[in-house]
Amino acid sequence: MLPAPYLDRLRTQLQQLPELIAHAHLALLPGAGPRGARVSGATRTPPLPCRLDVLDDLGPRRDNTPTLGLLTSWAETVLDDRRRANDWSAWAILPTPTRAPYELDSEHQARTAIQYLLFHLAFAATRTYATDLADEAGQLHRHLSEVTGWYRLDKPARRRALALPCPRCGLLSLSQAEGDDIRCSDDVCGVIMRQTEYDARVEDYLATAA
Repeated sequence: MLPAPYLDRLRTQLQQLPELIAHAHLALLPGAGPRGARVSGATRTPPLPCRLDVLDDLGPRRDNTPTLGLLTSWAETVLDDRRRANDWSAWAILPTPTRAPYELDSEHQARTAIQYLLFHLAFAATRTYATDLADEAGQLHRHLSEVTGWYRLDKPARRRALALPCPRCGLLSLSQAEGDDIRCSDDVCGVIMRQTEYDARVEDYLATAA
């Protein structure tokens, strides 16, 4: 079961992954790699037409580097878990790639898997595998961030605990990250409040206590 700050981080990482994947594909274009020293004469070996380090990140690997395939694997895991609970929202089939894993259909498959994961994220966060899902998605996010030079999100968003109890479950479980709505960290409740709603409750509480 994921605490609210780590669930927020996982949601943000999944939302950013499609753009990271797109930049990874752009890095495969000729001239996208780092430039070497200028060499005169005609004896230098012609440069490769793409960055092989990024190509490896999109295709299958023989080491432990995370690849796009883990997104599909986790989406299938979550969907199967919900099917076993006879949840109608989980009856979906992920697209099957028909070409090499690093070509466009792999990107389409990954984007579809991300959409499913985001849709079922609240459910997945309550399962025993939630921490493994967050760890592997985070590793993929960090790895693509490094090879593309884009998003870096190493720490979970810090949340500030609030004084009033949750209006639904009555627990002292309300918290807020900067720029975010107020959320209840209880997984069963999960209430979300606007700042104006919480401020109105504060005024009511103060008026009652006066």
